[in-house]
Amino acid sequence: MSTVSVSPLWMGLDKPIFDIFVQPKLSLYNIEKDGSRTKADKAINKYMDFFYSDIKVKRVFVQGDPGIGKSTFLTKLVLDWCNVVYVHNPDNKATFTDAKTLKDFQFLFHISLRDAMGQREVTEMIKAQIIDNMYTGAKQTKVFELLQQILERETCLITMDGLNEWADHLNQLVIPRIASSHTNCVSIITTRPWRMADERIKCSEIDRLLEIEGITDSEQLIKQTILSLQTGNNRTFTDFMTFVNERHFMHFLTSPWLQALIANVWMSKTDVRGSLCEMNCVLLDLLFKKADATEGSFKHGCSIECLSSTRYIKKQLNIFNALANAAFQFTFSSNKSLTFSEQELRKYLSKTHLQFCLKAGVLTARFISINVAQGLQFSFTHETVQEFLAAFHIANSKHDLLANFKPEHKYSVLEMSQTVIYLYGLHCETGNKLLNRLVDGDFLSDISNGLSLYIKHYQENLSAFQRDKYTKETVLKSNLNEMNCDARCLAISVLFQQMVIAVLNEANTSGQKEISLKCMDFTFNEYLLDSDSKALKQLLIFNKSNVRSLILESNVLDESELLSVLQQSKHSLERLKTTVTPEIYKALHNLIIQQLHFIGQIEESSLSNVLPSLSNLIYLCIEDSNLLERTFLPGTIQDIYLLKCTCSAVFLRRLLVYLVSVQHGVKLYLEAVTVTDPNTQIFLSELLLSDMTNIELSIEHGNHALYDTLRCTSIRELSLHTPDDVSLASKIMYTLKKLRKLSLWGTYSERCTL
Repeated sequence: MSTVSVSPLWMGLDKPIFDIFVQPKLSLYNIEKDGSRTKADKAINKYMDFFYSDIKVKRVFVQGDPGIGKSTFLTKLVLDWCNVVYVHNPDNKATFTDAKTLKDFQFLFHISLRDAMGQREVTEMIKAQIIDNMYTGAKQTKVFELLQQILERETCLITMDGLNEWADHLNQLVIPRIASSHTNCVSIITTRPWRMADERIKCSEIDRLLEIEGITDSEQLIKQTILSLQTGNNRTFTDFMTFVNERHFMHFLTSPWLQALIANVWMSKTDVRGSLCEMNCVLLDLLFKKADATEGSFKHGCSIECLSSTRYIKKQLNIFNALANAAFQFTFSSNKSLTFSEQELRKYLSKTHLQFCLKAGVLTARFISINVAQGLQFSFTHETVQEFLAAFHIANSKHDLLANFKPEHKYSVLEMSQTVIYLYGLHCETGNKLLNRLVDGDFLSDISNGLSLYIKHYQENLSAFQRDKYTKETVLKSNLNEMNCDARCLAISVLFQQMVIAVLNEANTSGQKEISLKCMDFTFNEYLLDSDSKALKQLLIFNKSNVRSLILESNVLDESELLSVLQQSKHSLERLKTTVTPEIYKALHNLIIQQLHFIGQIEESSLSNVLPSLSNLIYLCIEDSNLLERTFLPGTIQDIYLLKCTCSAVFLRRLLVYLVSVQHGVKLYLEAVTVTDPNTQIFLSELLLSDMTNIELSIEHGNHALYDTLRCTSIRELSLHTPDDVSLASKIMYTLKKLRKLSLWGTYSERCTL
């Protein structure tokens, strides 16, 4: 009674509940006049909210999906009552701070409805589960008579766990019967949501409807589970989260039961590979066990390898396949949906099979309204389970289910990314077919545009999408349809790369051999986990003869590997960000690169030799370098970005004079550029005589010498990004006689043009 299982894989492993319990997240549902149920904007965080409202509460229902913590919550409530009514132990922290509210009940009786099948009366359940286990013979009769008196005279709390697992022997009652004479009895009944749709449960019988939606502190539960599962302190929460992130298991951490499942898989790492497909099979196998524990095994080498370690699916394979078919139809048909009616489900599942799935917890259902069309809404226990089963149906089908498949729009590949990932874990050849159907030229063009913006991150249209906020979490929460075009392209490029990394990891972990995953664009940045970076490098080496974008913000390639990519992708490489060596300078000659970003100290004479040969170059960025000499540029250049560089005044003057000679408009962006020796007269007259009409100059965090270098020039367009820049520029502003446009950014609320 005072313990809870910490291992879905082995139910016999339990620990004291106080060692593992975390406060649940509870919500209140309102019962409207028409019988519909709507979630109230109120969190339940007190026992007082259970038992007191505008009316006298007699019956409280607590619903929740499988594994969400209903039974554990009731067990903890019983212990809280014991702790405040009988033996107070200050070390046993109550679920809610107002545990003294439970003193209002002189007696508490806890019933497992699973163990009361066929029984109708609460009194006979109490007798069978409590009295008969404590007393024998004549004393049983006396205590039972005393029970009748207590229930009639005293204020009692009766907790009943698992209404969805109970039925009376006549199948007439929907709720265990409490005698009408027991007027001071209050009951709390837990159940899965679908059981609350039984029309025999009258609205008047539901005084309170609450739902457990999870727990308030997932990290605390994981830490306590890990501590409970190991004999020493050699494994940590950080190690566990690395495992979760590397295998993209985060979406599994939605309930206490699933968290415990992942933790157990991690602790017993020698028993499983840890692929997403395998985790879904383990999950479904354990759910099937709840409905029918008849064992059966697949032969090793079966068409779907991840099923080979399951024990309970085999005997119910017809249900499993029917579920997979339903998942496929609901995922890929024109009526794609995560919720569906019983009528829609019955096209694929018999009534008996549907009841099995509800009992197992693979499917769940919620009562929405008395309106037949909106009444009981079914769904899979988790969206990713639906996606896995849909992928299973595609991979296991004897027919080409994708032959007539047409994506709804060019972003379908992102919406269906989880299914694509599962397919690569189940059957790579089919995964390749699906990916090729989902990815078209327009989508690849958006990725290219997104990476073009990424590499040119100073652009005005990225002001709301700063790189320091450009993390995986913020992108995943973004709504593509609500973004402007540039932000959408950026998000797409990030999301697609995350998807192909997950695809490769899943295929590798699942033991797939013929992966053949085509990819053109590669961004190695600080946000990548080490495992993801290794996977992306594997993809790069496989696709090195067809690379379009290579952004190296971390040192993942040695010189020989980079040279090999440059040589084999010389016909396709459009953008490159990297550090350079003398050999790399040579390899860059005559490439078709359009965007080039150098990191670290450059060799200026080598750079001046290679740049004029790049006849398609329109963007050049030099980061973290000293620039002292003259640099020659191709006539195609449109954007130059100097970032965290130290420049001589002569270099900057020569650069400006050269840009004046270009026959089209040019943007020059200087961020954190330090200019030295502004007092030298070298190349000063040439600068002062130049007409800088075609140059848009933007400065962020410039120094005094930089602005002194610009004194008396013919600048017409100038953008300043910080108040310090405005302050420094104001000292030379009166000398800029031809200045026509001044744009102020940074801390200003809006752009100002003077």
